Amino acid sequence: MTLVASANEEVTVNVLEMICQSCAEHIVAGCRHIEGVASVEADRRGKTITLRFDSSLTTRERVLAAVDDVVASIP
Repeated sequence: MTLVASANEEVTVNVLEMICQSCAEHIVAGCRHIEGVASVEADRRGKTITLRFDSSLTTRERVLAAVDDVVASIP
């Protein structure tokens, strides 16, 4: 996972492990359970995900760490 861009309440990351639709669905579903995350969008062709989150509930670092955990759990 590589940080691509971030803003106050949005972060976009490369997810090289997102190689199929099933992987994308698994990642999106897992990321929706991250505390403070309001929305998740996946771009399978670009191998990126964009997460919008409430910075009063979580931090960018916590979101990125949780994304790492989700990606690591891909079967």
